[in-house]
Amino acid sequence: MKHRARQLPLGLDAQAPPSLDGFIGAENLLVRALIAQQMSGSGEAQVLVHGAGSSGKTHLARAACFYAAEQGRRAGFVAIDGVNLPELSLHSLDVLVLDDIHRLMQQPEGELWLFDVINQARDRGVSLLLTSVAAPIHLGVTLPDLASRLAWGVVVRVAAPTEAEKLELLCRKALERGLTLPFEAALFILNHGARDVGSLMAAIDQLDVASLAAQRKLTVPFVRSVLFQPVD
Repeated sequence: MKHRARQLPLGLDAQAPPSLDGFIGAENLLVRALIAQQMSGSGEAQVLVHGAGSSGKTHLARAACFYAAEQGRRAGFVAIDGVNLPELSLHSLDVLVLDDIHRLMQQPEGELWLFDVINQARDRGVSLLLTSVAAPIHLGVTLPDLASRLAWGVVVRVAAPTEAEKLELLCRKALERGLTLPFEAALFILNHGARDVGSLMAAIDQLDVASLAAQRKLTVPFVRSVLFQPVD
């Protein structure tokens, strides 16, 4: 198969790709290994990853797509919003990732759409990764056939990272951008802003831009001025 490492997974923009290695948490090593195997084509046909909000599921879903592309597999990504049901053509894909499938539950049209996608994926041999805030048994699925389809594959829970792991992630992501984030500045970010992984990564992005523009180091006063300016 021709290698497609540079190909952007369908449904994802061109921002810096998240990585499976960046999915933190010692309890999530098995989850990462399971996803890596699936995305490379040697693992489970269907995997459902569930966890509380802001536990990093979307990061994992996006990272899985990019990892699949690095392995030369054609990957598609769909962020479920509970309103729009895209028409999918699975014949051009090796991997399909559906993020936030819980938004479709208890909606007849949405559940039927997901039921059809799962069937198509199985028929065409497309690896399917699903994410949700809860395990299938707790999603309140109203379509019996869909409930059985969600039980086809492996169901695994994502563990929320500890505070120490979040601090490590902040410092590591800053370093990847050529920045040095002192421990006291990382702790300041964690203690004064939103603590979910997505918000922490957004903070690093914001600091990266501000530091380059101002040619300033990431001291606590500078971090405060960039991230926590008082609103007039």
